[in-house]
Amino acid sequence: MSAGPSFSLTRLSMAPSDCRIDGIPTKKLSRSINDEDGVVIPIQAYLLENAIRIGDAWRTTEKEGHILNQWYDYLRLKKVPIFEADERHLRNFLLGGGQRAGNVVSLDKNSAVVRTETNLHKFRVIVSFYDFWQNRRGQKLRSFRGITLAEIKETLLPRPHRSLAKAEINFSRSGAAKPKKRLGTPSPEESAEILTKALDQYDQNRAHTYYLIGCLARYSGSRGVGISGLLVPQLFNSLKKEAAFRKIENYTAVLDGHLRAENKFIILQTLQHMRDDHRTFIYCEVTNKGGDWTTIAIPIELCEEIVDYICTTRQELVEARFLKKNKKPPPNVFLSYKNGALSQEAMGNFYNKIFKELEINGTFHRFRAAFCQEVVRDIYMRERAINGSSWQSNNVLEFARKLLGHKNPKSLQHYLDHVQAQEVSVGHPVMVTSSEDANYVRAVAAHLDAPDSDDFRTALHLFLGELGIEPISDEGRRYALF
Repeated sequence: MSAGPSFSLTRLSMAPSDCRIDGIPTKKLSRSINDEDGVVIPIQAYLLENAIRIGDAWRTTEKEGHILNQWYDYLRLKKVPIFEADERHLRNFLLGGGQRAGNVVSLDKNSAVVRTETNLHKFRVIVSFYDFWQNRRGQKLRSFRGITLAEIKETLLPRPHRSLAKAEINFSRSGAAKPKKRLGTPSPEESAEILTKALDQYDQNRAHTYYLIGCLARYSGSRGVGISGLLVPQLFNSLKKEAAFRKIENYTAVLDGHLRAENKFIILQTLQHMRDDHRTFIYCEVTNKGGDWTTIAIPIELCEEIVDYICTTRQELVEARFLKKNKKPPPNVFLSYKNGALSQEAMGNFYNKIFKELEINGTFHRFRAAFCQEVVRDIYMRERAINGSSWQSNNVLEFARKLLGHKNPKSLQHYLDHVQAQEVSVGHPVMVTSSEDANYVRAVAAHLDAPDSDDFRTALHLFLGELGIEPISDEGRRYALF
């Protein structure tokens, strides 16, 4: 049995909660430390660059820190300074599974490295680390066959017998590798079943909490990180921008004092009036992937439920688990029982378990996918109603991209493909402006599709004729705009 390393392992430690760098809060910043070096400066500088200047999410920084700590300890075990490592060390590190105590030594310069997601991820993090030091900080790195670790790429490795030539990296396919199965998107019926199951909890506080979380994902298309980052002050600041609330006398005091029963009543009543005026959404800023701010559209009816939740269920939790212990609660809408904000991991774990129990193909994130698909379907139907057979898929995808906050419209193509695959071959999309008119049009359509519709159809044609309304025929165009 081989002995382990004679030095302490390099590990990650979270920065103190009040830690700031250049005025920027860094309470979750990962620090790379060991007993011999203290803070490992090369790794720490790289993590700071990504977390502070680039703005990577703290979870991303933490994962990269773990990989670099393993790499650093691997080199220490081999007695290789971190800036003296080259492609041979990286190859052996990956061949050994990317472990600190890996003892694999390749005798063949072209030994195959199994192409797994883990190996590729570690490869990219390490190369990115050396790219930072060589190209941004001017650090001289060791060159092997004309290439430093900052320059080696996934598709490049030295060819045998040629000192400066480069060839494709010799990754072999894992025998266990299988094509990934695309997760399903829950149907409206399945979504309702999942949300009902979320309410079926012994702990009513958690039932109410997770139900609203699921509703936000399903009906506003919010990502888990956005739901976790939804803040009480941000929500009420969004209401302060609404004209309906600005008409209220001392509206700022009313919204700031939302916990008072009379103020809560005014807020809910105003939201109800906004719904009566055919307003649909409240727009609120939340943190997105990478720590950037983004705007989510919360349906007003759901916003009413969230306001009520903040004033009742959430406040009960605050009083029981924070105020009694003289602790200040986080500003997040959704709190955990561990004296902090409810994390997106906890949300995902809760709902993924329900998906599994109900045998529904999908995960918590697929709630957002269901919302995305509805948005794409709605835009698609509008596009076809307006433009008929000359509709353009690019218009659908670009408009959906803007509404959903995607960077690349191509990422929405599979939603459009699914909508088209589900489209019934008969039927004519129509669009009306008024929701009341839409209800009547639906009723007319239902009667026209009924088995005994002949008399109704004849009466409808006569009625329209009496009003002087003639059928509109557009050659080559199947779809009509009402």
